[in-house]
Amino acid sequence: MTLTASPHTSYQDRAGQEVPGRRAGISLTAIRGTRPKDWLLRLGANEEAVHASVPYREFMPCPSLDPDSVGMLGACGEWTYVLEGELAATWFLAQFDNLAVVPNEEEELVCVTLNHHHAPGTLAYSAPGIHGVWMAEFGRGFLEDLSVAPPDASGMLASFDEALARAGAVYERLGPQRPWQDMCDTEWATAIYRAIGDHFDFTVNRGDVEEGLLPAVALPLP
Repeated sequence: MTLTASPHTSYQDRAGQEVPGRRAGISLTAIRGTRPKDWLLRLGANEEAVHASVPYREFMPCPSLDPDSVGMLGACGEWTYVLEGELAATWFLAQFDNLAVVPNEEEELVCVTLNHHHAPGTLAYSAPGIHGVWMAEFGRGFLEDLSVAPPDASGMLASFDEALARAGAVYERLGPQRPWQDMCDTEWATAIYRAIGDHFDFTVNRGDVEEGLLPAVALPLP
């Protein structure tokens, strides 16, 4: 995953190149409307480790904590984000069993989880003003199937859908279309991160991620 300091957040697989941080296979969970430490505690992070704020490149997991995922914590404007390189985004797995991590009406959340453990990758979004989460598999639009599409009175979901389509992240809106089997998760993730960067004015500093300069966050597997 290549993250830039431009208005675009993009994905590029550069596995095999050793760095103190991470370059490829990164899931993203970003939320705004809550305090970063409160959010991490809701995700199950150890309170002592949260307050320690150790750079990712220097983080040594404590055997007693036994974390299942060690990611990086960052901020972009009002957004707090967690980058993880394990099987999936911790939040994505936790939301099925832990109501405390489901965003409330004052919060907005977007998650890109690669789901290496159980493909396909998934995009999730929770708009402010609702208490719930919309999800779509990579390549699908949230409102693609109108018979089962979620209510969108504010139009925020439709607006995000349009951003995804413009970025090439919705198969039905590709022009010209390519055979579905030719599209891999890396391509979908590239387009999805581009849409997130454009739509939410969201950026992550690539150098900080590759060098492991962002604070580490240890999260338990739900």
